[in-house]
Amino acid sequence: MKIDLKYGDSHKELKLNDKNVMGILELKKVPGLPDVTKAEIEALKNPIGTKRLSEIAKGKMTACVVVSDYTRGTPYKRPNFNLLLPILDELHAGGIKDENIKFLVGTGAHRAHTKKENIDNFGEEIVNKYEVISHDCDKNNVSLGKLSTGNELLVDKLWLDSEVKVMTGLITTHYFGGFSGGRKGILPGIVARETVRKNHAMIINPEVDIAKTKGNPISDEMDEAAEKAGVDFLLNVVINDKKEIVKIVAGDLVQVFEAGWKACRDLYRVPFHEKADVVFACAGGYPKDVSLYQSQKTINNAKLVLKEGGTIVLISECREGIGSDTFAEWLLKASSLDELLNTKQEKITVGGHTAVGNAKVLKRFDILVVSNIKKEDLEKRFYESAKSIEDAIGWVKEKHGNNFKSYVMPQAGLIYPCLEK
Repeated sequence: MKIDLKYGDSHKELKLNDKNVMGILELKKVPGLPDVTKAEIEALKNPIGTKRLSEIAKGKMTACVVVSDYTRGTPYKRPNFNLLLPILDELHAGGIKDENIKFLVGTGAHRAHTKKENIDNFGEEIVNKYEVISHDCDKNNVSLGKLSTGNELLVDKLWLDSEVKVMTGLITTHYFGGFSGGRKGILPGIVARETVRKNHAMIINPEVDIAKTKGNPISDEMDEAAEKAGVDFLLNVVINDKKEIVKIVAGDLVQVFEAGWKACRDLYRVPFHEKADVVFACAGGYPKDVSLYQSQKTINNAKLVLKEGGTIVLISECREGIGSDTFAEWLLKASSLDELLNTKQEKITVGGHTAVGNAKVLKRFDILVVSNIKKEDLEKRFYESAKSIEDAIGWVKEKHGNNFKSYVMPQAGLIYPCLEK
């Protein structure tokens, strides 16, 4: 069997004997919308659970539109559409002028966008005409008081000062938030570092899981934060494995997010019938494989198909290396995985939360990484390293024998594997 796997902007070929492959786990083949702009306009004309955005905007002076950072892979701009233009049309119809509309990039605790990244993601017509501002988790955040968890909700002042608040984004499964999209545009998107830290520190809670919303303390707090921060209008999209938009939902925050995550779950749910020794998990190319830090969704989805003690072969270019200094430092300084797992919740930092989450996986499975990261940098952080896919297969054979059984996940960051006996 031969299969091309995306690697950065190119690809790598995986060659396996048929006897070693239990299956290729992929999304259902659902085609992208034939006319994204038409579908979006229709969704904006008929919003779920609220008035049209143009009606909400009437009599208002200012608007803030939250957009996702580039690592999220939200397909805002393609040659035949730009998701932000119909939203602007609605705001204009409500009487809000261009100079009073600002775009706020929900970077969370990530770095600010470069101008090129803004153009690549949102288009020159947006960047050259409107102010596009990257959220800063360390500056200009205003307290809205305590959430029920005791976490103080500090939100970007630009958002709070705007009369019309619009949020956009992509819904996918998320390994500790349940699903991305929806309320996640507020927390972690545009809140202060300490608000993010306390939320993400709950990753040690056993109720935190992929595709779980209610009863997941991280997701529940995100819901509460978004309600308190105020969202007038939400537009979310769901994509297929070709990164084509297959569904657009728009309107009320709660109702739209529920409709979106249910559509996402139905599309991304991939059944399998027996656990494997090995999984070859591809992050899906740039930007999903920009760093090891951004490859966590791939790792956490891949673990679901493995027997205890199995091996994840992660195929991820990691052009930005490990990707988070804090994440890298936590893994480097830990004397053992148990030390990470026994970290007290109040001590877990942003970036450190990913190290703790990773330790949960590394405690149960080997993670063998095919990437641009130096071998010693990986091995000092509890990972295994392979120069190539061929070397990785040799490593797997030494551990599991020539008759190892495996799954291949070409877009592991997207799918939601479910065991069905």
